Amino acid sequence: YMPLQLSTGTLLMLVVSILLLWEKAASIPACMVEEGDCWDPLQETFNSAIQRAETLCNLADQLYVEFYQNQFSSRQFADLNSKLIKRDETVLKAGIYCHSTLAKPQTRGGNFEIEEHLKMLINFVGSWISPLFHLVIELSAMEGVPETILCKVKDLEENNRQLLDDLRWILTKVSPTAEIKEEFPSWEHLSFLKSSNKNNKFLAMFNLSNCLDNDTKFTLHHLRIFKCLITGKDC
Repeated sequence: YMPLQLSTGTLLMLVVSILLLWEKAASIPACMVEEGDCWDPLQETFNSAIQRAETLCNLADQLYVEFYQNQFSSRQFADLNSKLIKRDETVLKAGIYCHSTLAKPQTRGGNFEIEEHLKMLINFVGSWISPLFHLVIELSAMEGVPETILCKVKDLEENNRQLLDDLRWILTKVSPTAEIKEEFPSWEHLSFLKSSNKNNKFLAMFNLSNCLDNDTKFTLHHLRIFKCLITGKDC
């Protein structure tokens, strides 16, 4: 993925956005006192979201490696990779195109508006809700699926849902009046995953593992940026 690069104009927009956020936050208690300590719900939720994103990164990386190494899928993934190198049209699309791209936060015209980028990140993370849910179902029904793969997929699905909840909560605190229309891009390889043809199923898993490995890293990168901009911590 491409690291977020900000021009001078964009940095000025960030300063304005941050000042507006501080103004909104002025009426919100900075922290809650718990047993003599100051506890900041927003900062703690960011910590939770980042921890979940780190877990997702690790799981996605492990799943990617295991699909290539485990006897369950190694031959099929090696064949798909060979076709990818030969630029087979169907496999090439599965290998490089990710449905989540439609919701990927981007800077347009040098502008970086925190509220809008949070909304886009919610839809970006939300785009994985359906694919992971259905992957759990399909792998649970397939014969010969190693427990190590199934457990990783279940953990991915659970952590992704919890991360989405964290992001929704963060948005309500950062911008209490914000309205968001959640539009999660559909995964076009879902029909392949549900197919009775095993080759189609593995093609869907090939697409999912490639995209998820990149997308989890992208999400973690942006969460760290948001935490710095919004809370002023860990910059």
